[in-house]
Amino acid sequence: MEEIEGLRYLLSLSYAAIDKSDVAAPIKRNLIFSVYSFGLIFDRSDMTKPDPLLIKDRACYLIKPNEHPQYEEDKEYFDTLPQETTFVKGGGVYDGKLIKFDAGGYLWRKCVDKGILSGEDAIEPIKYPLYELVYRLLTLSSVTAELKAMWYIFFPYAVNMGAPYDDETYNKLKAIVLTEDNFKQVLESKYSDKIYINTKEMVLGGVDPVIIDWFIEYTEWKNVKNEKGISRETEKYQKQLVLGNFDYVIKGTEKMLDVYPDDEEIYLLNMTAKVSYAGTLDGPEREKIFDDIIVSAQDALSSPIRKKKNYVAYYLGLAFLGKKDIDKAESSFKLALTYDPKFELADMMLKGMKKLENK
Repeated sequence: MEEIEGLRYLLSLSYAAIDKSDVAAPIKRNLIFSVYSFGLIFDRSDMTKPDPLLIKDRACYLIKPNEHPQYEEDKEYFDTLPQETTFVKGGGVYDGKLIKFDAGGYLWRKCVDKGILSGEDAIEPIKYPLYELVYRLLTLSSVTAELKAMWYIFFPYAVNMGAPYDDETYNKLKAIVLTEDNFKQVLESKYSDKIYINTKEMVLGGVDPVIIDWFIEYTEWKNVKNEKGISRETEKYQKQLVLGNFDYVIKGTEKMLDVYPDDEEIYLLNMTAKVSYAGTLDGPEREKIFDDIIVSAQDALSSPIRKKKNYVAYYLGLAFLGKKDIDKAESSFKLALTYDPKFELADMMLKGMKKLENK
């Protein structure tokens, strides 16, 4: 569902950029029709509830039932259409008020033949090859940084669906999107976690060579670490944690841990997000997360790869506290202090628990 949500957003951004562009009306129509056609491969919602810009820029049309070319032949049928979304005999989709149909389709041809549509509306729109379509979109005067980032993220869908490879256009596209400014925009997108973690994951996963080539510069860039040993992608999830997007951080860091299981910062970030997220929940879901934290922390405490065991013990204590197991929580916080006697977080928790006992 997240992928479909992302694709819908990509289509919406594309429609808006096309509509605001300064290209000639026929080209605008071709572009929006081509994006619409691409979207129907993944999502049929525009088939029944079209984006208003599809109507405005004449990729789709709306008519009343009594304007349908077959109305005179079957008045009773058209006059008694149900007040719900339904496919219409003779073409089109009825939404309870109007019949929607696509340029270039069966009903469109009937409307052209009957003279209901004329002029430029009677010309069948061009559906651009996908590589050309994306290049045309990314070179519009109205293109936004977000649209560039979104097409960079979702371009592999065009590759995977078998779009004919066009070397010249592909290289022109890369020149547009393989920039640090675009990489920053991509990383900030909530859909960037659809991109592979690193080059090794792509190669071992048997990913299409075109997609590896498309993403390799970005995956190398996002894995560059700062002086604290934290990658750009890890920094992204740290920011999202501060913003309270705990579930998003959990999913993203777990995906990263599949590739970097020994990374201490990613592991601790994942634990922080889980503790924080559990605090927003009730019932069995809350209990499950605390149980997961306890199992993970206990494993980590016995593992030689975990160095910051004071933090691990601290999160273990928070999980026990969340389950109202006070004795085990206290023992865990004390354990944290054996790893680091100056560890303030554990010390503060113990002092707070002591105050509650004395009340």
